[in-house]
Amino acid sequence: MIFELPLRTRGTDCGPDRWVTLPAIISYMEHCRWEWMRVPELGLLDAVHDGYGFFVLNQSIAMSRRFGQGQQTRVGCVLRKLGRSVAEGDQDVVREDGVLLARCTIRGAWMAPSGRLAKIPKQARESVSEIGVMSHFGEAEDGDPGSLFGPPEPLRIQEADLVIPDELPGDASAIHRRTLVVRATDCDIFRHVNAANYVRFIADSLAVQGASASLYRAELHYKGQALAGDEIKVLTWALGDDCWASVIQRGDEVLFRAAVQTEASNVRGY
Repeated sequence: MIFELPLRTRGTDCGPDRWVTLPAIISYMEHCRWEWMRVPELGLLDAVHDGYGFFVLNQSIAMSRRFGQGQQTRVGCVLRKLGRSVAEGDQDVVREDGVLLARCTIRGAWMAPSGRLAKIPKQARESVSEIGVMSHFGEAEDGDPGSLFGPPEPLRIQEADLVIPDELPGDASAIHRRTLVVRATDCDIFRHVNAANYVRFIADSLAVQGASASLYRAELHYKGQALAGDEIKVLTWALGDDCWASVIQRGDEVLFRAAVQTEASNVRGY
């Protein structure tokens, strides 16, 4: 079963470059998954009401083009593989004419209210699909560089895989460190910081260093929950070729690991 959710992009989803940000796209996809869990045929809704839910473990996401506000899109979700407690799926954001805007693969765990792994309800297994989401790359559309409503749409070509480093760099001076306190408004309906806001923390840390905060692809590994009031450290360091690695910690506990790629300055469309 392929689940699709219509969505029109908003100006509040865009950054200073007038493009919809990567954290906003991650939020679109998360919202789509929440709506997907409400579909009666999956048999998940009663369990969700009882406090069960899917929590993201790993996510690989990339934009195929930049796009701005006022785009009519659909966000898709398809379940590819289902184990006892872990599910894998694909998601995309597609313009109304079928042109692909962003795509991701995702792996998540079905968790009980206790925080332990739980068995995914049997009925959900019937929704596993071998049919892919339908999209195509199309042509880039040039907007008016001086317009809030029509920034250029550079195409993105998938490059070599991003790899999240296993360790911090040996040279401590290469690591940028930023400490912040998690606000209540950084938390979602599950009362924790989700992947979208972890990525926003990383983008903000890059901006503090004078680097581009305009991310277009990322490898994400969600390891723990940050809660309102927690003091966390955002560590970032360069991997080269506009690529960066990041670790987010609470004390010595690693909560989130990521590798991200930013736009080169010559395609920002300012």
